[in-house]
Amino acid sequence: MTNSFIRKHQNLVDLQNHVQQLLDELAEDDIGAGFQAAAYWRGELVLNAFSGSADSAGRRSVDSDTLFVLQSCSKGIVSTAIHILVQQGKLAYDERISHYWPEFGANGKEKITLRQALTHTAGVPLMPTYADMRLITDWRAMVSEMEKLEPIWEPGSKSGYHGLTFGWILGETASRADGRTFAQIVHDEICKPLGIEKDLYLSASSEAESRIAQISGEAVPIASMPDDMLFKRVLPPALVPVANSEWNSPWFHAAAVPAVNVVATAQALACMYASLIGQGVDGGRRLLEPASVVEATSLHFEGIDEVALAPIKLGLGYSLSQEGDSMGGNPMAFGYAGLGGMIGYADPSKSLAVAVLCNRMKVGRGKRSPDRLVSDLIREKLSNVES
Repeated sequence: MTNSFIRKHQNLVDLQNHVQQLLDELAEDDIGAGFQAAAYWRGELVLNAFSGSADSAGRRSVDSDTLFVLQSCSKGIVSTAIHILVQQGKLAYDERISHYWPEFGANGKEKITLRQALTHTAGVPLMPTYADMRLITDWRAMVSEMEKLEPIWEPGSKSGYHGLTFGWILGETASRADGRTFAQIVHDEICKPLGIEKDLYLSASSEAESRIAQISGEAVPIASMPDDMLFKRVLPPALVPVANSEWNSPWFHAAAVPAVNVVATAQALACMYASLIGQGVDGGRRLLEPASVVEATSLHFEGIDEVALAPIKLGLGYSLSQEGDSMGGNPMAFGYAGLGGMIGYADPSKSLAVAVLCNRMKVGRGKRSPDRLVSDLIREKLSNVES
């Protein structure tokens, strides 16, 4: 056994111990919150840590099998499924969505392309003002609502966060082109090849329900925003994930709301991203060919998000890293963040895939956000392994 092997092993143990200590501190500072973190490096799992509570009362502890509602981290799963179907020749980025789904072309949407939907430039981010949790869990009803939408800007001219519409537009397009439900596509094309069928779900099974961490705390205070702010119509107050809400209901977990309600473990989410880079994961399993990943993660839009009013860099469905963010600022890094300080991402330049999950909806954390703290620590400790 060489000295370099021993040092590498010791440094990886050091990574696990330090991240575990950090999660324990976060849980101690925020009673009732639960956390998971996982990382794959060079295709192998090098971190799997967890701490805190899976419910606000502290009756159930988080463990490695706890499932978290991914919020907008779900969009990374949606995007990967779309890229798989493009790779299979069932979809094309520059094809009109109405080619696959004719009814979608109503009300000025006939020329909107799949590429525009992936880059949030389609111009249809707004939810119906009457939307509630029961409506968004009815797939056929939401398909009908997507058909009624009218663009609020010329498709392709601007980008603005399609917070919820992203999921149904892409999911129904995929289903029309493929023939399977979108939940089944995610299961068959992502979960089965990676062996994570019991650790990542769009439409959670009844068997999985007891493992899902309850959402606690308060999220973005959307109700107090001015009525003319686009964000208030993109994510109406009735749909905000908060404690003791329908977001914790089994019927919500069992539904398919692709943009926000995938449930998964941190290890499963990190595994998905690890399968997109390098030699793949666990002996070479890859979901996408290298050329497909290059296309999906190249810069397709850079500017100001018309909804979030913040700078953005976008690939096809993935956010691209910017200076100072949780992904480390490397322009090759791609992924998606979620409310509560969650993230899943891959950095091909470092052969690294990371997922950080939590169940506490809380704003104003700043530099104490779990995704930032944990991701920075992982990169710091892995730099010691490489040196």
